[in-house]
Amino acid sequence: MTTPAAPHWTARLARFGQWLLEHPVWLFALFALWLAATIGLRPLFVPDEGRYVGVALSMLHTGDWLVPKLDGLPFFHKPPLFYWITATSLAVFGTHEWAARAAPFLAGMASAITLFWFLNQYASRRAAGLSVLLLGSFPLFFDAAQFASMDMLVGSLIAITILLLAHVSQQLQAGRNAKWVLVLAYATAGLGMMTKGMIGFVLPGMVITFWLLWNRRFTHLYKLISPLGLVVFLAIVAPWFALMELKFPGFLHYTFIYQQFDRYLDSSFNNPQPIYFYVMVLFGGLIPWAVGLFWLASFPKNRQLMSLKRTNHLLSLGVIWLGSILLFFSIPTSKLIGYILPTVPSLALLLALAFDKALTHTANEPAEQRRWQGRIASMALVGALLGVMSVIIFAVIDHKSHKEITLAVRDRIAPDADVVFYNYYYFSVPFYLDRTQPALVTGPWDDPNNFRSDGANTELYTSAKFDPEAAKRILISTDQLGAMATEAEQGKRAPVWVFVQRDDAQKAPLFADQQPVTQDKRAAIYCFGCTANAQNRLDK
Repeated sequence: MTTPAAPHWTARLARFGQWLLEHPVWLFALFALWLAATIGLRPLFVPDEGRYVGVALSMLHTGDWLVPKLDGLPFFHKPPLFYWITATSLAVFGTHEWAARAAPFLAGMASAITLFWFLNQYASRRAAGLSVLLLGSFPLFFDAAQFASMDMLVGSLIAITILLLAHVSQQLQAGRNAKWVLVLAYATAGLGMMTKGMIGFVLPGMVITFWLLWNRRFTHLYKLISPLGLVVFLAIVAPWFALMELKFPGFLHYTFIYQQFDRYLDSSFNNPQPIYFYVMVLFGGLIPWAVGLFWLASFPKNRQLMSLKRTNHLLSLGVIWLGSILLFFSIPTSKLIGYILPTVPSLALLLALAFDKALTHTANEPAEQRRWQGRIASMALVGALLGVMSVIIFAVIDHKSHKEITLAVRDRIAPDADVVFYNYYYFSVPFYLDRTQPALVTGPWDDPNNFRSDGANTELYTSAKFDPEAAKRILISTDQLGAMATEAEQGKRAPVWVFVQRDDAQKAPLFADQQPVTQDKRAAIYCFGCTANAQNRLDK
């Protein structure tokens, strides 16, 4: 009597996947656990995470949730939704790195749930599940879901708005009404604008317009205009923008003209890249799926199994979504990796449809279907491992956060002591110090020619224009710092703690006869007035 052969590993995996598809609550619980697995593993990345989390922490410390502030100065590079979510998370959970990354984590979850819901209605439950598997194993998506910046939040809101509007069009095509989903789409567009400005509604509108024109749904162009939706959109967006313009005249020009149009059209801003930059980002950020897809497509039979009909409305949605946003962000010279995140769900949609079709066509060929299941599982496993490895690598090689030296002195810095950043803003240090007072920053603030290009101090310089009185207290000269240091050494004022680049410390006379309290490879921390004699004089 022979013993039956053990089920193939792909069969076991397929059964587990089927069970998850039948219990989506557990599917998304597992997805959330996966995205959160390494969320607190690394220090805040500098400058982006330190900057944006620092603004949120300032809201929490000052109690001013209306005006975003960077080091005590109004900071209007972006609207406040990300800061509100992050500050709320820090208030509830405490000042931890994982709590600071709540916004991208929640955004990643929301986009995955919405894509699952959409494909479950218009493709199949299996395609919906595959889309979640794909997103979770895209290294770019995995890393972005635990990176504290606006990009994942606005990217997800753009994707959700596109899917909601596409759903309304599909319902209209079937002769049904989806009034409240349409209103919800306007609301998510408003939240997108409250995250990163006009792209929150411009990009979804662009994608859906092109898609409707391609599919000759001309009447849907005006049927998707909702008066109630516009009221909801304005109710979300208008109050904050109006209040800021009333309080800070010139705010709207700075936000919409300078931060939106000028930065899009001007080539003088940071990180210039070639036009094909985002193609390379997507290829690298979606490894091994990108490589695996090219390999699979090299065989005619596989191409036939995965090919979708050109009349498939979901295929055209995914292609137009991907192509139009890719082109939109490829035109400007200035490019950052996070800008392309709104396209990632479109790639998950397209690949999910293709793999679902291949699995459907091989349903009557168990051996061939197992091969496809194995290919999908293998690529997902490699992609997931690459995502985790990238987080670990960034945690190991981090040399910019200055977390260790900051924590080494945090408990020694008295509440009445001054903290000064010498000629450079240390973005992550305020988070790790967790002080309510802003740091003082030295620099050549009286010469505008020093702030013509992007940089840490340029951000403070432009912010100072909205609150000159606060800027006089916070932005100081090196001569003022020298006077403060002398007074502290004489015991006439509380100690002055100075964070300085080691190269600058070697050149500046102020530090010539001083020993750093602590230092790392890039920065050193000095304390003026921390000697026993100075402390005794201060006590007297």
